Amino acid sequence: MMIAGFMPESFVDWRGKMVATIFTYGCNFRCPFCHNYTLVTKALEMSISPENILDRVMELKDWIDGVCITGGEPTIHPDLPEFVRELSKIVPVKLDTNGSNPKVLRDLMPYVDYVAMDIKAPMERYRELAGTSVDIDKINESIRLIMREARDYEFRTTAVPILSDKDFESISAWIRGAKRYVIQQYSTDGGTLDPKFLELRPHDSTFLSSVCNRISVNFRECIVVNI
Repeated sequence: MMIAGFMPESFVDWRGKMVATIFTYGCNFRCPFCHNYTLVTKALEMSISPENILDRVMELKDWIDGVCITGGEPTIHPDLPEFVRELSKIVPVKLDTNGSNPKVLRDLMPYVDYVAMDIKAPMERYRELAGTSVDIDKINESIRLIMREARDYEFRTTAVPILSDKDFESISAWIRGAKRYVIQQYSTDGGTLDPKFLELRPHDSTFLSSVCNRISVNFRECIVVNI
């Protein structure tokens, strides 16, 4: 498994918890607004071994609430389930994923305490926001798997300014009945994969709150974050 980075303390990667964060290298999407794009575009000079990470987490286990595995896209690594199984023996585990690999996601379910799956756009705009062709059937399979089997979870959408209120309504209809839907304010901190997206102004916070209130009927919980 290619691990690009390890952060021993984070208050933003698992809402309400202080966790260590693992960054895996590589992604099968090319989202133009991605702020972790160096994990996709920059060659990995040195990978941290899973054994080293497990040792670090063991040292931290009495001080952290868990570990978040993010990327990149963690599920492109075939040995991820084995690693997460060992990690889950030490601390609770949260997984960030784009939902493109439901088979790997299914293997992870017994060991993951929280899943955060990105919903990039409504189905008809997925290629545009993911930056590549996407198998929507696999995205759908992951959505249903998470809703059916995850211990706890959220679906989340970055409020890229090119997404309209109609787009959010379409997404909410698509994942209707989900436990939790999170709208994340758009930010260019750290840059974007496509430089053109640096020029986009974030949606006004009142607009996002209005959208959230309107579509909240489809979820047990709908929240806006980072505004």
